[in-house]
Amino acid sequence: MSAPSEQLTLARCGACHARFLPTDGPCPRCGSTDVTPYLSPPLGVVLAATEVTTPAEGWKSPHRIAIVEMPQTVRLLAIVDGPVPSAGDVVSVRRDGEVYRARTEPTPAPGAGRGEGESPSPGGTRPGSFEPPR
Repeated sequence: MSAPSEQLTLARCGACHARFLPTDGPCPRCGSTDVTPYLSPPLGVVLAATEVTTPAEGWKSPHRIAIVEMPQTVRLLAIVDGPVPSAGDVVSVRRDGEVYRARTEPTPAPGAGRGEGESPSPGGTRPGSFEPPR
């Protein structure tokens, strides 16, 4: 399980309750300036991922990226460290300067049960605090 220092800072609108990135500026949904940062668990679910073999100048090849849905339906584009994840895989996300980086969570040993508070296993299991879109 991730320590609180590894959590991500996201934003919540006090007027319409939208959750979003980046954390500065007005709400992109309603324009309210009643925006509050909050901490989110660093686990998200991959919606799509790809590997670019001929990336833009300045990026190493291969360049792997993924669209990741964080809890409370905040979606972000992350650079993938390691192999390309599949849709539904659970990844750990961290902010690295101005970009987000994702890595696939390790698969638990076969036969290992999931106790209270353990990280979800990859393969379509969403983080415990995940709320589906409304």
